[in-house]
Amino acid sequence: MSQEKDSLFADPPLNVQNNEVQSLADSSKGKEPLPDIRNINEKAEKLELGNPFFELKSSINTLTKQMDSLKKVISIYEKGKGSMPTIDEDLLNLIKIPQLRHRIELQNGTIVNGEIINENELGIIVQTSIGQLSIERDRIIEITEDISPSAKVELVKDPFVNAYPDKEEITGLIKNIGSKRADFVRVIVNLWSPTTELIHQDSVFISGANQKYFSGIQSDTALEPGSTSKFRLVIPLSEGDEISYRTYQIRWEAYK
Repeated sequence: MSQEKDSLFADPPLNVQNNEVQSLADSSKGKEPLPDIRNINEKAEKLELGNPFFELKSSINTLTKQMDSLKKVISIYEKGKGSMPTIDEDLLNLIKIPQLRHRIELQNGTIVNGEIINENELGIIVQTSIGQLSIERDRIIEITEDISPSAKVELVKDPFVNAYPDKEEITGLIKNIGSKRADFVRVIVNLWSPTTELIHQDSVFISGANQKYFSGIQSDTALEPGSTSKFRLVIPLSEGDEISYRTYQIRWEAYK
């Protein structure tokens, strides 16, 4: 009986354990192997840099200049609200504009305005605003002066001079005989020696009409067409000055 019990409880667990190990080994055969672990100290390979298809530096410089220029334009626009910059009057005087002094009427009814720069028995050459024009004389009906309105200020008569040992007091009258207002009218007096040496020069603005200009300036030195104005100028003299004669100049401007 004891032997039967011993036979019943033999050593089967050993076989069971071997079977389990074998089954685990067989199950691992069907799986893919794990990838190798990358070493973090290894440097990744980079592609070699080639030449770009455009010059990067020059393109950036060009864009920078264009942006700076655009900023300046915007700043000017913001300051002036889009208004044009003021142009110097001296710069405008450098631009040569032909004087349209003559009005030429032709047989076909055409009117040509310009300046006659050359003429002979066959015809004339006229300088117009678009260039020179040659006109045959037999095609011309009439040539007249086409003078634009302008101011012209002159002395009405010789000024009166009060000569003193230490000064000269000069009074006179001027008139605007032109067809346009004269602005900032000024009389200039020159005192000369017997040897034509300029001893003294002085000037005075007239006391004329009160005028306010577009620039905001207000002055009483304007002279309307046909108007007259008196002037008075006192010129101090130095000891030994010998005045032989006097000359006069009249200057004026044209403003709006």
